[in-house]
Formats: sequence, structure tokens, C-alpha cells
Amino acid sequence: MFSIRSIISSAVLFVFMLAGTAYAAPKQPAADAIEKRAAAATPMKASAVEKLYAGRTWKWQNGGGFYSAETTARGLFSANRKPFAAWSRKRAAWSYAEGNWYATNGGKLCMRALWTSKVAKGSLARSGAITCFLHREKHGVVYQKPFKGGKWYVFRHNPARRDDEARKLVKGNRVSKEVSHLKANSR
Repeated sequence: MFSIRSIISSAVLFVFMLAGTAYAAPKQPAADAIEKRAAAATPMKASAVEKLYAGRTWKWQNGGGFYSAETTARGLFSANRKPFAAWSRKRAAWSYAEGNWYATNGGKLCMRALWTSKVAKGSLARSGAITCFLHREKHGVVYQKPFKGGKWYVFRHNPARRDDEARKLVKGNRVSKEVSHLKANSR
């Protein structure tokens, strides 16, 4: 049996995760045409996905996630894993995450992290999460979609456009300071 607290905590975590990615898929006309073009595109190699994200922060409406370019070797199967940190805030509620990210030759990008969230009345909830996106490319156009559900959308046009989601990937670590601040406030 699940306690009501764990159910609420899981629901809050899910909302925070959606808050970060809900704006990742801009509304575009002709979604069926995009689906067809994405289906005809080739899954990106791990090295191409890493080049797209490594050393960059993906800025969200209420936070962001940093994909470190450094590789950490903590365990037997973590050779290709790199540190990942993120935060999200909406009014008095906030979350931060620490974990790792990796890419596969099937074009999959995954973030595996432990999220700490401030929920109702100042209590904290912690929950692990794995979030993945698929990437395909054809003629310089990068398509992306959430691994579970969602629809393909153009992540980066060729040539790039001002409203491309890929433009929200900015060089440098723009999350660690806020993650440290939120961590300090969670003690």
C-alpha cells in the first residue's frame, strides 16, 4: 500500500518534471507532416547527441538542467555517464535534481536523477526519476520527442530559427548556483 504522502509527493514530482519539459515542445502546424519527416530521419549517434548537450544548460521557463561534459566513473556501468543537475521553481514550491545523463546510439538522451522537492507546508519529498528523449536527424534538421508518449517536433531547423527549442541550450553551467541555494534551504 502506498501512503497518501508518497502519492502526493509523486504527483508533485511529476508536475515539476512536466513544468520543465512542457515548454520543450512548441506547438507547430502540420504535426502529421512532422511525424512523417521524423520517421524518415535517422536516429542520432550517441556522439552527436552528446555534442548537442554536453557543457550546456537547457533553459526552461521555471528553471533549467545542466549537462556536464565531464565523465564520472563511480560504478562498474557508469563509464559513459556525465553529471546532470537541474532546478525548477514556481512561486513557493521548488525542486532540484542531481544525477547523471547519458546518450545512446539510438538517439536516446536520458537523465537519471534524484529530485528533492519542497511541497505543501514546507515538507520535503525525494524521488528518483529517469527522463528520456529521442533524437533523429535528416539534412541538419533535428527532431525530438519524449521517449514515453508525446509527438515528434522540430528541435532544430536547418538553418536554425529564432524559436528553435535547441536555442535554449546555452553554453555553461547556469544551474549549480541555484541548486546549491535550494540544497542549503532544504536542510
